[in-house]
Amino acid sequence: MIAWSIYLVGALLLVLFGWRIAKPLSRYAQWLFTVSIAVLLFTPFSLNLENHPAAYAPALFVAVLNSVFLGIEAGLDAAVTLALIWLVALVLTLVLLLLTRKRQRGTPAQAAREPSV
Repeated sequence: MIAWSIYLVGALLLVLFGWRIAKPLSRYAQWLFTVSIAVLLFTPFSLNLENHPAAYAPALFVAVLNSVFLGIEAGLDAAVTLALIWLVALVLTLVLLLLTRKRQRGTPAQAAREPSV
């Protein structure tokens, strides 16, 4: 339990650090970069252990370690799960960003001509 607590705190700090790194980027790039980091670090995957069936680990680590030690086919299951969750997270993030964008009054040409205060 202590190891998982340390991992979660470290992963959360890494996500916040990624948010700070992406600050100079556009709003869309900043959110997509941060969500990508969070998905890579927080997506769980079952280890399928015989004596402990409820054991989970981060899907990124399972995919990499299974690919290295058991072959590409063994790591493909976790990689596909990770890719699908990443794709769903990016789509949901884009929908959220599009729903919360600031709307300009009038046409873009009128907005460019009007002085802003």
